[in-house]
Amino acid sequence: MGKKRNLNGLPNNLVQRYFSTLFYWRTGYMPDWIWYAAQEKSIVNIEIDILNGTVYPEEMQFNAITAQLPKLAETITNTLDSNGFNKEFIVEAKIYIFISQDKKQLSGTGKIKDIDGKIYEGKSITENAYNKPFSTYPKKKEVYMKNSQKQKAAPRWWQLWK
Repeated sequence: MGKKRNLNGLPNNLVQRYFSTLFYWRTGYMPDWIWYAAQEKSIVNIEIDILNGTVYPEEMQFNAITAQLPKLAETITNTLDSNGFNKEFIVEAKIYIFISQDKKQLSGTGKIKDIDGKIYEGKSITENAYNKPFSTYPKKKEVYMKNSQKQKAAPRWWQLWK
């Protein structure tokens, strides 16, 4: 069995990795997705359970947020393996996120709990949301007009040559 002190940095690694540019999903990075989704739903605190792949509050549990959680679980497994611990040594791994209402910032703190009940808590890591605003929740389906109601498309370049 390895030394437990080698796991002290794991909570910070998880938060930094989750907020990093490695975790990009379609139109933005994780801080962007979290910040814009939280603003749309007026949510201030989020809890992400890495090992179970869940997010609380449930309004924040959608594909963009949960898609990267298996990679974080893999990070935990790799860290445990490299330090000589069993894969089941960590029984709980969570990220607690606070969303600022004043700035486009969020702060995340990682906490993990081992099989012996020891809790490893990381520092609070602050990250900015950089991308332009985008909608994180799907809009209602648009009603499509009939072909006769649509505006005619502009002529193509070959249609202008006569």
